[in-house]
Amino acid sequence: MDSLLLSLTSMQSPLLPAPLAFRLYLDLAWGLVLAALALPALARWAPRHERLKLWLPPLLLLWCLLPGAWSPTYWLGLALRAPSGLLCVLCAWALWRHYRPQTPGAAPLQLLRPWAWPLVALGWVLLLDTFAWWPFSLYAWGFAPLLIGALALLGLLPAVLSTQRAMSGLWIAALLLHVLLRLPTGNAWDAVLDPALWLWLQVDALRRLRRKA
Repeated sequence: MDSLLLSLTSMQSPLLPAPLAFRLYLDLAWGLVLAALALPALARWAPRHERLKLWLPPLLLLWCLLPGAWSPTYWLGLALRAPSGLLCVLCAWALWRHYRPQTPGAAPLQLLRPWAWPLVALGWVLLLDTFAWWPFSLYAWGFAPLLIGALALLGLLPAVLSTQRAMSGLWIAALLLHVLLRLPTGNAWDAVLDPALWLWLQVDALRRLRRKA
C-alpha cells in the first residue's frame, strides 16, 4: 500500500507530451479557439452572411497552421502559452453546434458559467503559487497521477447532483486528452485551466455581476 500511494502521489518523474504532439496541439488548439471566437462576432456583425459563417471559422483554423510568425499561434503561444484541454473541447463543442444546429444541449457559454467562480478561484490560487505564497508547490501536484482522479471525481459531481451532464462530459474529455497524450503540458492543472480561459471567465463573471447591480 505504501508503494502504491507513493506512485500515485509521486511528482518526481512526470510524463510529458512528445514535442511533435505538442507542436500540432498548439496549432490546432489555437485554431479551434479563434474559429470559435469568430462565431459570436459573426452572429453580431454579419448575421445574414451565410457564406461567411460557413467559411470563416475553417479559414481561421487553417491560418493557425501556417509556420512561424505568419501564424497567430506564434504570438498567442508567446503571450498565453497553450490552451487547456477544457478550452479546446469547449471550442470544438461550439463549432459542432454551429455546423450542426440541431444538436441538443446548451451552448458552451451556458455550460461553463456554473463552473466560472471555482475555476477563477483556482486560477488565483495557482497564480499565487507561482510567487511561492504557499508552503508547498501546488502546481507540482499536477504531475501526480492522484490529482487526475480527484479532478475526474470533481467533474462528475455536477452530473450526479444535477442535470449538467454535458459539461461533465466535456470536463472528462479534457482529462482523457491529458491522460492519453499528456497534452498540453503533462500537468493536470493545465488540462482544465489556462491563462486565456481564466481571464475570459473573470471578464464574463464581472459583466454578469455588473448587470445584476
